[in-house]
Amino acid sequence: MSDSLERLRKGRVAELNVISKLIDSGLEVYTPIIDKGIDCIIRVDGKPPRYYDIQIKRSLWNVSVRGARKILGKLKTMSTNYYLVIAIEKNEEYRYIYLTVEQIEEYHKKFPNIDEIDINVPAGIRDKLINSQSLDKLISILKGKTET
Repeated sequence: MSDSLERLRKGRVAELNVISKLIDSGLEVYTPIIDKGIDCIIRVDGKPPRYYDIQIKRSLWNVSVRGARKILGKLKTMSTNYYLVIAIEKNEEYRYIYLTVEQIEEYHKKFPNIDEIDINVPAGIRDKLINSQSLDKLISILKGKTET
């Protein structure tokens, strides 16, 4: 299997892992047919219902996400209902963190002349985020049980 195909396969596995955790938690999850920077949409009942856009990326332990093209053009117009979930792989196991739009803006670097960004989360911050911004915490936020 080519490196490119292997990367795509691992990225898709990470997406499906996150989506299955969201479904297992009881959230109503929808997946778009066309990927425009959103891997799933969460609908939470209410009057009116609330919707959350979730982009999922896989990273190795160094938390560097490159190629998040679809995010770049949307940063300034994204609502607070947008989260980037990063599946951090270490020793074939995942830890999950989420970033808000503000954090994406803080940690991203735009490459000149290409429509791509690189999100780098320093190791010390990564460790804090694993404890404070886990996927379980995001699930609680989405269900309306805690504040961001």
